[in-house]
Amino acid sequence: MDCKRILRYSPLAVLLLVTLVIAQSSDVLQPNYDVPSTSLKIFDIGKALTLGCNVTKDGEYELSWEKNGTNVSLLPELKDRFKILSAERKFIISRALDTDAGQYTCSVSELKVSKAFNVVANVVVKFESTEVGKTNIVEGEKLTLHCIAFGTEPKVYWLVGNTTYNASKDHIVLQEDDRGVENAKLIIDSITLNDYADYTCEARNNATDVTGKPAQVMMTVRVRGKYAALYVFVGIIVEVVVLCAIILICEKRRNKTEIEESDTDQSPDQRRRKSSRNYN
Repeated sequence: MDCKRILRYSPLAVLLLVTLVIAQSSDVLQPNYDVPSTSLKIFDIGKALTLGCNVTKDGEYELSWEKNGTNVSLLPELKDRFKILSAERKFIISRALDTDAGQYTCSVSELKVSKAFNVVANVVVKFESTEVGKTNIVEGEKLTLHCIAFGTEPKVYWLVGNTTYNASKDHIVLQEDDRGVENAKLIIDSITLNDYADYTCEARNNATDVTGKPAQVMMTVRVRGKYAALYVFVGIIVEVVVLCAIILICEKRRNKTEIEESDTDQSPDQRRRKSSRNYN
């Protein structure tokens, strides 16, 4: 009777009671979020993705798992790639792909409760060029660097020397690639000697905002002058001419020395004959 009187005259008490019931219901499931405030779960491409959803209420309750509203067992892209550990309340993909990102849900139908995961793939970047680390280009040629970013909704930035580019500026043009990643391509139509620098591609997303570790890859672009090859050729010719001149001078000196030695290096008979001729 007292409770009825309290509820009748205190709407705040009713609201408090309802909130308490909802809170108790929501605490039945405890997901292993990386960031609980945003229901975020982060995974690395090529490694295991493990979603856990602990049931705190006593009893034998069966968990069901869905991805984007569809039971995981009905999804062709997940066929033979996942396992559910019922006793441990876990859903595991052993080698996760970037396409495995999405919204996952764990549910207990008997209790009419569920929890959603916002699953995000960490970003990985690489250059399309097979010569990663450095490249050589001649002044005036076109430079194209393609930074391939894998992960959930990556945002690409470029660091050229000490300058950051998140949009086209001056003679540096940033373009979207065929996969729809904005700023994935850096293009310079006519490169100059001043463009000799380290080019760093950096990618971020929701995962890197949490970890504080953006994905990066760097390439050193070495720019050679237009006539650099000609200078090298001329230098080689000059070296050959100088070497030939040195050889010729040495040969002349050697021949002169041999002649002088042949005049001084005579046998006693030769000296007597020469002396006799001089006497007569």
